[in-house]
Amino acid sequence: MAGTMYDVCIVGAGMVGSAAAKWLCKLQRETKVCLIGPQEPTEEEWQKREIFSAHYDEGRLSREMDESLIWAILAQRSIKQYRNIEKESGINFYQEVGCAFVDIQGKESLEVTKQNAEKMGVTTYKALDSVGLQDQFPYLHIESNWEFLFNSKNAGYVSPRNLVAAQQKIASSHGCQVINDVVVKVHEDAGGGDDDFLKVLCQSGREVTSNRVLLCMGAFSNCYDLLPEGKQIDFKPMKTFVVKPEVSEEYAKTHADMPSMITNIPGKMSYILPPIKYPDGKYYLKIGGYKVPNVASDLQDMVEWFRSEAQHQDKKDATLDMLKFFLPDLDPISVRTARCATSHPPTKMLYCDMVTTRLGVVMGLSGKGAKSSDEIGRMGAKMIARGSWDYDLPAEHFKLRYKTTGAQRPNRRGAILPRITSRISLYQKVYYIHCARVYLTSQSHR
Repeated sequence: MAGTMYDVCIVGAGMVGSAAAKWLCKLQRETKVCLIGPQEPTEEEWQKREIFSAHYDEGRLSREMDESLIWAILAQRSIKQYRNIEKESGINFYQEVGCAFVDIQGKESLEVTKQNAEKMGVTTYKALDSVGLQDQFPYLHIESNWEFLFNSKNAGYVSPRNLVAAQQKIASSHGCQVINDVVVKVHEDAGGGDDDFLKVLCQSGREVTSNRVLLCMGAFSNCYDLLPEGKQIDFKPMKTFVVKPEVSEEYAKTHADMPSMITNIPGKMSYILPPIKYPDGKYYLKIGGYKVPNVASDLQDMVEWFRSEAQHQDKKDATLDMLKFFLPDLDPISVRTARCATSHPPTKMLYCDMVTTRLGVVMGLSGKGAKSSDEIGRMGAKMIARGSWDYDLPAEHFKLRYKTTGAQRPNRRGAILPRITSRISLYQKVYYIHCARVYLTSQSHR
């Protein structure tokens, strides 16, 4: 099939890839951009699909407060764009119901989160004890020695499905071609000199050529032949699942002011979303974060996980019991489970880096990047447009790591990394103060 030449081809049409496509088209209006990725599968297509995305849902946490200053900066910048994206696209995706951190009183992580908030000028938060919580949210429960750190503004949840639709609509309106396909191979056509380019082969047989390619493939980043020979990105592709108790419309109304929650209590670590109306017309709460101790071994393992219903009855029951601890009045009509996969670098920070002079990668959001995807997409767009780092935070935080031992070229089924033993780098902690200074200085120029 005859190919089409682009300036930039973005592979992966999820939250980050769609944001990157939009930003590329807006930052460089003459740039010819395409975005390639499969659309959300129908129920019939689900059992035939090999590549999936993390945005097939209606609820993801959003908050600008974080224990990590870098993640907080990325979130704050993204959240500031939410209403602009909604206005430009005509698609609503953000509900500002607030977000709360639940932890033991005086715990260091809570204090660091507050300190980061102060550095960023965030003042719309307050700490509630169990008595104060009953006054404001009488249907919620915490223990007497716990703290409920409530961030009331610029926090809540987003519909990732609608966010992707909004980003793609804006990108298309600025000239981006959105291609419903799966990329199975990216390779350099080395003709020599300045005329080299990358060839992108799709599952359908379609081929496009591009001056540069940005991979935004999440947990599927080591699948197929997308990276140069011998390259394997160092990350854990984690199989995750969530539990969604169905509640009545009346229950949803009486809990309409319920914030999103992150609970860091030992034995009760989870994230919780308030009642949300789903496309089937029903209302569901959502709780996730319960650890499934399996790293996906290869593409087939990932495919089987997505095609399953993530039925871990013991974990499902335990997760539901955990939710009932915080919501004692919960009596679900039914209970559903859903599956997903997340990518976790050993640095605890996302990757945004060039693999070659023409091939870039953005991935490794560790299950916490949906809220920040617009700014992460902008970061990736600026990098791939220039062919090198072009952002106001230190590049060292986002540099790719590769497997250095036992790495093998994935077969066409796409071997994914097995066990990873790397530990978080100390340089991140050293750079936090520097990042804060850079961030605060940059605000006067934005």
